[in-house]
Amino acid sequence: MSPAADVPPIASSGTAPSRAVAVPRVAGYDRIGTTALVRTAQAVAAEALRTPVREVRARVADDGRGSLAVEITSPLAVPVLGSHAVPDEPVVHTAHRARATIAERLNTITGRQVERVTITFASSVVDAPRRVR
Repeated sequence: MSPAADVPPIASSGTAPSRAVAVPRVAGYDRIGTTALVRTAQAVAAEALRTPVREVRARVADDGRGSLAVEITSPLAVPVLGSHAVPDEPVVHTAHRARATIAERLNTITGRQVERVTITFASSVVDAPRRVR
């Protein structure tokens, strides 16, 4: 058995026909720091909840088996008062949708399994329509 037999193939990104390229394994660890996980969770949550990233807070905890528990505190985006605009969905549905989106995006970005996402709406912000320039 050759040493390259246990090397996982990596797909090439050239214009030639798709062909797997063997990349040798190198000893070491790949870790994502706590700050990077928290900032990533904040950005993903702000996008999912349509709120400014500076107003979103995140806590990320590792369960010791590689899975993450994420706690998000964010304002609730509400339509302009007096506009008679009805929100697209109830707050509960917004939270359920956002939890699923946050878990999926964090898994895609970090490669870590997200076991639990908790969202707390601590305030509200007006979701004013943006003007196109």
